[in-house]
This record gives sequence, structure tokens and C-alpha cells, in this order.
Amino acid sequence: MLNEFRVDSIEQWRGLCPALHVEGAIEQPAYRFDRLVDLLGDLRIEGYVQVPDVLGSATVEPLRDCVQLLHRSGIPLPFAFVYDEFWQVFQRVSHFIAAALGEDYRALPDFWAWYVPPTDQGAGWGPHRDRVQPSLDPDNSPHSMTVWIPFTDAVPMNGCMYVLPAHLDERFRNRVWDGPENTQVQDPQAIRALPATAGSFLAWNQAVLHWGGRASRLASAPRISAAFEFQRANRPAFNQPLLDPSRIPSFTERLGLIGKQVLQYRHMYPLAPEVEQTATDLRDRFMPEVIANAGGTQPLGRSPAATSAGYSL
Repeated sequence: MLNEFRVDSIEQWRGLCPALHVEGAIEQPAYRFDRLVDLLGDLRIEGYVQVPDVLGSATVEPLRDCVQLLHRSGIPLPFAFVYDEFWQVFQRVSHFIAAALGEDYRALPDFWAWYVPPTDQGAGWGPHRDRVQPSLDPDNSPHSMTVWIPFTDAVPMNGCMYVLPAHLDERFRNRVWDGPENTQVQDPQAIRALPATAGSFLAWNQAVLHWGGRASRLASAPRISAAFEFQRANRPAFNQPLLDPSRIPSFTERLGLIGKQVLQYRHMYPLAPEVEQTATDLRDRFMPEVIANAGGTQPLGRSPAATSAGYSL
């Protein structure tokens, strides 16, 4: 299948996951967060927030099924973002993101999807801080933030998220996020597991230490999730180009951005030569369109035909 799959064919993607849309989904209502002031206070103190059951099963189950299909097919998981719905779930939590980063916040060209298998070898990404350069106000209000949404229940047995709360992290308190001990935990009892039901909302500032746990053969299901990064509009870009979060990129723009993701996270996943070549071709071919439209306010548009090169995975 992979040798024949045309990644630049919009019809092939529509046929692969017919329950999802490529340039055709209906706009979905945004979720309104209660206790917003309390949540923002938690974000400043703890470095993260967690809100259960923000998105219902009708929303998350098709996304779960899509990631599972990509995993079975050997297609790199960020290609899930070829579908409108993977962009829409992050638009639907804009109420909190805007409260934390400002109404004019921007989306960073940094996103990913995960399938952590229920095996002893399965694991999320190891301990890390998303950014080691300064990204906080003196009161710990964030300049940038990661939003992570599980599409299956995430529990310790299948690799749920773990965090070292900011106020319990000496390096965080001292504003020392880089260096050889960047990911060391002095007090293991300070580590906090964050089990989360499917459709929950998790967000953290980009200086907090966090990681995905190791799964187990005893787990009943994989951990499937996706994340997207955002930043303040008045802060120099942490990565280029900054995107208008209210606008879903065109199909061809998505291909360029997906190629960029595959390449910029290759330190996490070794790439087969043909996958690296495909990602490079997509980035080089379609990222100029992304850059040209960055910050634009165009509605979701129809893409020009993207079939001449016939890129395959």
C-alpha cells in the first residue's frame, strides 16, 4: 500500500479515512472553560493545567481510528494533520489558549501525533522541556504553550503524561532550564502522573519538565494523542512561520507543514530514506505557500491540484 500511496492526492486521503474531511469539515463550536481564572493561576504555579472530558466521544473516536490506521499502514503519524478535524480540535480549545496567551495568539508550526502500543517496548517521548530559552514572565505567565489531547484514555499502564510541577522544580524556580542536568529529577516523589480520559485537555508552559511514560503488555489499549504548540503574538517567533490559528491551512499547505514536522522531529524517530525524501520534497514544494499565507485571514480554501510529482510513502 505505501509504495502506491500518493501523499499529494487529496482524493486518496479522503478515501483512506472517509469519516474525516480534507477541505470540507463543518465548523465546530468552541469549548467554554469554567473557572478560567483558577486555571490560569494553576498554570502559573504548577506549570500545567488539566481539564477532563472537554471533547466528546463523537469527536475523538474518528481521530483515534485515523491514527490507528496510519500506524497500521506505516504512514508517519503527523500525516493525520492532513485532515480538517485534527486542526479543529485545537481551534475548539481556543478559549483557554487566548486567555493564557492573548486573543491574537499564534500557532507555531510544531505539532505531532502519537501511537504508544500496549507493549513493554511502547513509550512516549522521554523527559524534556519543550524550550530551554526564556519563555515566561516573572510571574510564570507563559509566552508559549503546548496543548496535548488524548484520543484514548491515557493511564500509567499505556504511557500517560508525567510532569515535574514547576513549583517543585528547583531548576525551574532558579530559571535554569538548559545544561547537562536539564532533565534530572532530584526528588522523585515530586513527580506527578497525569492520567487522562479520552477528550481531556492538557496544557503546559514550555519550560516545565514532562514526559510520556513507558507502556506495558498489561495495558488494555494503546495511548493515542496529538499536540500543538502556540505562542504570544508579541513575542519573537520561536519557530517560523507563525500561523493564524483561526485558519485551517489548505491541503497543499498542510503537506508542506507535515513534511516540516517529519524532518524537524527526526531526532526522535529514525527515518527511512524514502520517508525522509518524501518529507523533504513536500517541505520544499509546499512550504513557500505556507510562508506566503502566514498570518493571513483567508477562509479554508480549495487547493490547486497537487498531483504532478506523485510523491509516495
